[in-house]
Amino acid sequence: MTTEAQFNDLLGLIYDGPMEARPWESFLGKLRQDTGSRIATLTLNHPRNGAMDTYVLAMEAGDPTNWVETEATYREKFMRSDPQRTDSVKPGQLIIIEAAKCSADYRRFLEAVGVAYAIRMGFTEPSGMLCWLDAVRGDIRRPYSKTDIALFQDLRPHLERALKLYAALMRRETERSLYEETIDHFVLGSILLNGESEIIHCNQAALNILKLHPEISVERHKLTIADKRANLCLRNAINTAIEARAGTSHALHGELVRLRSEQCQLIGLLVCPVPVTPYYQGTNAPHAIIYLSDLAQDLTALQPSSQSSQHLVMQLFDLTKQEATLALLLADGKTLSAAAMEMGIVEITARNYSKKIYEKMGINRQTDLVRLIYRSFALLR
Repeated sequence: MTTEAQFNDLLGLIYDGPMEARPWESFLGKLRQDTGSRIATLTLNHPRNGAMDTYVLAMEAGDPTNWVETEATYREKFMRSDPQRTDSVKPGQLIIIEAAKCSADYRRFLEAVGVAYAIRMGFTEPSGMLCWLDAVRGDIRRPYSKTDIALFQDLRPHLERALKLYAALMRRETERSLYEETIDHFVLGSILLNGESEIIHCNQAALNILKLHPEISVERHKLTIADKRANLCLRNAINTAIEARAGTSHALHGELVRLRSEQCQLIGLLVCPVPVTPYYQGTNAPHAIIYLSDLAQDLTALQPSSQSSQHLVMQLFDLTKQEATLALLLADGKTLSAAAMEMGIVEITARNYSKKIYEKMGINRQTDLVRLIYRSFALLR
């Protein structure tokens, strides 16, 4: 029987679950122990197209069963005809599975992997995400009791609330990832700082810029520039942004810091305050963001070697493959003769291509071509 203290511990782990790397792993481990089960699993996705379930599993130390292989065998041989399969258990429903009452072949399969009893409960949250909680025992003498069933039922409303939080977190995480991918696409580095000007997060573009330019580094969780004058400008800009967020400064537009790298490349750092979130305050909340741009860095999506960009330029402007290649080369600043040489064609052929390009794009000169291609950059990959 689960004590009040054990139940409260389970509740705490349920609400901590959405923040774990493997959601609810700690809760499942505690539930498995408290119910004397071999395994406890939480299924977050149960596809019917042959793909494996997405689940988190807690099992006894030293459990010899390969549960991934077990699931694959179940899907191949038994799932289609199993009346108690996961997706047949509706939200709020709880069932007990007894190996002894299953069909002969399925019973032998369950007994072979040491499954005598299983308890399964479905639950959901308002946006429609469906989950199933399972626990398994292997001892034929220890079926799940009414107390075990009551425990699962008492946990269900809390699992539903925690799942609602998890779904909201995942939606925001997906949005953040998509926005970050967009910023990466523009080769724009972004570094998020807290109220102590310490780095909270760097996107991939920022990490790439830092790797290419060792004169910009991270020391004690803070962005540092080797050049003392530029570093002082950066510190002042960060302090101004943090003060602006706190309402003690009106510099909401951000401040620009310029730096010449060791390779004499110009790097721009724009430091801006982060908009205030009313119910998320404190030093650890995001306070400032630094946008980094290496102005000499090539935009990969605009290179003719990018097959994806070439194909998209063809679609966007109704060009042939050769015309699209030439258009990208010209937009990259190549002269007509240099572009022809890179394409392995004579200049007169390139000139004929360019006339067709200008006609299809409704333009008259290379500067217009550059403008159109660069305005299309967001659509290219």
